[in-house]
Amino acid sequence: MKEKCFISNCKVLTLPALMLTLNVSYAMPGMHGSGGEAATEHPRVSSSIAGKINSSGSEMEITYSADGKTAIFVSTREGSIQSPGGNYSFDIGMSHLVGGEWQEPIHLGPGIDPKVGPNINTTAWELEPSFSDDGNVIYFTRYEPGNMLSGDLYVVQKVDGVWQSARNWNDVPELPNINTPTGEEHCPIIASDSLIYFSYHQPGVTQDSDIWKVEKKDGVWQKPESLGPKINSPQRDHMHWTGLSKDGKSLIITSMRTDLGSRGGHDEWISHQNADGEWQEPVNLGDAVNTGGEDMCWTFTPDGKKFTGSWGPYGTYDMDIRSINKDDVPLLKNFEPIGPPPNLLINSQSKSK
Repeated sequence: MKEKCFISNCKVLTLPALMLTLNVSYAMPGMHGSGGEAATEHPRVSSSIAGKINSSGSEMEITYSADGKTAIFVSTREGSIQSPGGNYSFDIGMSHLVGGEWQEPIHLGPGIDPKVGPNINTTAWELEPSFSDDGNVIYFTRYEPGNMLSGDLYVVQKVDGVWQSARNWNDVPELPNINTPTGEEHCPIIASDSLIYFSYHQPGVTQDSDIWKVEKKDGVWQKPESLGPKINSPQRDHMHWTGLSKDGKSLIITSMRTDLGSRGGHDEWISHQNADGEWQEPVNLGDAVNTGGEDMCWTFTPDGKKFTGSWGPYGTYDMDIRSINKDDVPLLKNFEPIGPPPNLLINSQSKSK
């Protein structure tokens, strides 16, 4: 694959890029799989996303602006800020769609014009980004390199056309205070201004990463609660942004569960609510999306026609972003996804420090 780098960093950073190859790969915590050929077999139906988003590094966790003309995603391509003590350097990049092709990504890090994008990339891991529906907010997660229990939710806001500094959710009055010093809070789906689903890993409280929710009642965010034992497994369960149906009764999840038809590694699944509002055991989305490798963090384009996400060989973060027509996934034909999350800071005009 042709080498590619972030636009803003191609000439100014001299740190060597961390390129992930099958000869230098590292397992993610808790990974499982069948091994053998199935662990490296490419997906049968989806194809690599067109344009310049994918590189010889790793790309994953893509989402889109409401008009579908800007993509934001995670990359380890050349120009990423080197993370200390780890094997990966995860940064957030942004690409624009021009003439039907995704352009060379812009690194959202030091030196960027704040009218173009926010400076959010650091030596930490920046992951799981999403624009708000009006494009004036980016939600994301930040981790200490290699420490999955350090994940906290962050937000950065554009005020009067200028991107401000990123803030921890706990420091933003409009957002629920759910970040903890000992747990992982990540991969939310903001269903409305009063309901947020999020992924939560807290030793002694959750199994691994479980799916929880937090609701606002009478203007006050309540205590978070688990979605229950059927949708959650002993393995890692989480979500990715637009994977909720418009009626709020179906949810796309990424899970490492080993039962119910798992293909191995991370798979994509769908869970439905019953008549009592209880989330049921998920159903595997099948071979159109899932493989014996890592199929992670799939989500929908804003028009609801494409299902896009990441695939890589089992046990690695050596991923590319892929795409498939939603209707080519049998269990998704009648799924109508929500769009990008609402801007919960829309009434906040104070600039962050």
